[in-house]
Amino acid sequence: MPPLPNFLAPSLLLSTLLAALVGTLWFVWRGRTLRDWAIDVLAALLGFGLGQLVGWLLGLGLPTIGDIRVVEGVIFALLALWLTQRLRRPA
Repeated sequence: MPPLPNFLAPSLLLSTLLAALVGTLWFVWRGRTLRDWAIDVLAALLGFGLGQLVGWLLGLGLPTIGDIRVVEGVIFALLALWLTQRLRRPA
């Protein structure tokens, strides 16, 4: 039996871990409740995925880890976190 299931590519696992780490660090800096943490991690996952797509479409020569476009992913994850923070701010 392989160490990881066939549908779970190592790059997908590492991308998920990196996005969750960015979301958790943002929560440590700005969050208050467990609900904030869940929203932050979800926003970071979506932003990181969008960053991967944009990086792949643009084909920039920024540093990567294998197939993972780290710079674009982190930038878009931070943008998504910032945007969700702005939208959740009380009026």
